[in-house]
Amino acid sequence: MEELRGHHALWRFDEESVRVSFGTGRKVPALFKALGQCSVPLAAVREVEFDPGDRKNGWRIRLRLVDGADPYAPLETGGVAHATTPLRLTGPHDLELVAEYCADRIAEFARYARETLTALMDPVQVGLGLVPGPPFQARTGEGSATFDGDRLRLQWDGWMASTAKGQERSREFPLAEIECLQWFPQVDFDEGSLRVVLRGVTLPEASGLEHDFFTLASHGLKGSEESLLMAATVNAHIAQADEVTALEGAGAPAELEAARQPEGSEAVFAKIRELGSLHAEGLLTDSEFSTKKAELLDRL
Repeated sequence: MEELRGHHALWRFDEESVRVSFGTGRKVPALFKALGQCSVPLAAVREVEFDPGDRKNGWRIRLRLVDGADPYAPLETGGVAHATTPLRLTGPHDLELVAEYCADRIAEFARYARETLTALMDPVQVGLGLVPGPPFQARTGEGSATFDGDRLRLQWDGWMASTAKGQERSREFPLAEIECLQWFPQVDFDEGSLRVVLRGVTLPEASGLEHDFFTLASHGLKGSEESLLMAATVNAHIAQADEVTALEGAGAPAELEAARQPEGSEAVFAKIRELGSLHAEGLLTDSEFSTKKAELLDRL
């Protein structure tokens, strides 16, 4: 397995996948810390972008996935990619040649993986692997958004909450009633926000975020990153729920139904051994290793 270390993450890759382990330092974006780690099957990688950058800004690698596999792509506003995504790695200028070599290798492995793919790949399941599992909470200066897998709760108890929202306190939205979550980054002195869009409902325009009870405003980078991760997480679970509904209505193809079955014991034990290797190399803390191991054993 080959590897490439960037500013905030370590990418390990082979002919099948790219495994991403994020750092925990003070300068690591909040989204990365919350996610911890993720894995991208190379059969889902449509394109590998490499930008050599310059001496000041360094290089950048960005993985572009097949349609429906990247829960962060729909959140890119105005056609401009946001810097905080687990599919983007940056690094110092002096490692430019190494990074370019790795980008070429990943692209080569991805082409081979797509050409030799024998089982049906489900983009929705790929997307779920790029977001944290519920329960998950994102905090901003205005309050918090909490997702338990079945419903989203917006709570306005932060020090920057308006009087109107403070009096409202909170609102809950069942996942089945949500069409999507929109995410808007902070621009200059304007607030960023996370906004709930309901299915089949046209919401009246509010006079501002302070009176919009379908939004959680963010002030500053940390809150913006956490609300971005919340949007990607909820949207990925909406896609899964919609897929299940569609399959139940039309009858699931045998390949996709098989892909949705619980993993076999050998696959689970293989993942546990992989986690053990990451733990031994210091890339997982004792607590992280124990938690992930317990999650895998629950699948047996």
